[in-house]
Amino acid sequence: MLKKNMRTIALVFTASLALAQTAAAREFAEIYTDCGLGALIAPRTPAVAAVTNVTFDLGTTAIISNISSPETCKGGKALTAAFINETYEPLEADLARGQGKYLDSLTTLAGVREDGKAAFVQGLRSDFAAAVVADGYAERSRFEKAEHLYNLVFRQAESRS
Repeated sequence: MLKKNMRTIALVFTASLALAQTAAAREFAEIYTDCGLGALIAPRTPAVAAVTNVTFDLGTTAIISNISSPETCKGGKALTAAFINETYEPLEADLARGQGKYLDSLTTLAGVREDGKAAFVQGLRSDFAAAVVADGYAERSRFEKAEHLYNLVFRQAESRS
């Protein structure tokens, strides 16, 4: 029984390697740190992300996410989106104040370095203030508002990297 299980694991691993080689130009190690469940759970800790991916399902979700949606495999964007969606109202309040634990968490999830945090928050607050006073913003659904904030966060983050 153990021998059969080991053979199955070896086959899955071999298949994973084959699939990984066909996926874009991402290195195999990057797949295990930037994609899958590991990247969602530990976006800023590559070793933990890799161990999580291997432990949970031998990296299958990491490889599948790399193949099916490689643009989601870097920077923990899915986790950031979930955070914004779940905490939109307190984030909105923190943005209005310019500080707070939700805004601090958001900057961390978005990968903002400590030395760039003040400029990032200032830019995000400015962009968010402009969005809030724009025609039609008040009529948007909560989800649309959260999605808009997500887009503002990564536009700010990308402009600062």
